[in-house]
Amino acid sequence: MIFFRMEPLEFEMFAHEILSRLPSKCVGRFKSVCKQWRYELSSPMFSVIHSRRMSNFEHHKLITLSMSSIYIDNLIGRNVDISERKFISFPVDTPISNLNILASQYGLLLMCIQGPSDQLILWNPTTNKFLNLCHNKPKSFSDIKADAIGIYLDSFNDVKILHLQRRIDDVVLRVYSWNTHQWKTLTFFKGPDYASRLYLWSPDTLCNNVLYFASPHYWAPAKSYMIAFDVVSETFSKVSIPQCTHVVARQSRFSKSATHFICLLS
Repeated sequence: MIFFRMEPLEFEMFAHEILSRLPSKCVGRFKSVCKQWRYELSSPMFSVIHSRRMSNFEHHKLITLSMSSIYIDNLIGRNVDISERKFISFPVDTPISNLNILASQYGLLLMCIQGPSDQLILWNPTTNKFLNLCHNKPKSFSDIKADAIGIYLDSFNDVKILHLQRRIDDVVLRVYSWNTHQWKTLTFFKGPDYASRLYLWSPDTLCNNVLYFASPHYWAPAKSYMIAFDVVSETFSKVSIPQCTHVVARQSRFSKSATHFICLLS
């Protein structure tokens, strides 16, 4: 019989290739093994990989924000299974009615706490970990009625937040890095139409490494367009919307009723 000696397996590879394929409950239990396991299994990279693995499974999670509570249900096929409904708490002390879901990707939710100065919170509902993206920023840093926001993964596997700030006659573009916990400013198009409040920017849609933002004109659909952001090169382009397409200015990818926000967590 012939034996082959295997090279030692690095723990990072073990976590990313093996542990990332386990259900969330198992991953949660393994975090108590030791400090190294907790550190690696709580890292942003592992969260992204694990979310991608789980998105290939039949079961998904549906998170619902009501006026007084937050709960998660299982999605089996196209049916909501409430038999194992789990109630969770938001990690920041604020009324649930003040919360808005701005974007979701890789199992992460970008939340806005509405108030005198809207706060941006990047939240992982599975681990209940969060980051306040507005620390040490001016009070007018975030404006839920004017801004557009998206989440993406760059070519270095860093989770990033794209923040388009529309202010008076200009658009300020900033990108937040999970790895460095820093904001940086990028160049955006120049022109009065981009900052005009007559255009209503939609939530982000990520497709083939491009973030799309529909920008329908409030009164003139023929003037509507889309903004495309290439997450690899971090560059923008403007995409025309065919005039035969009827664009409703106030349509949104998230479903909001008078009492609920609903979001699919893959």
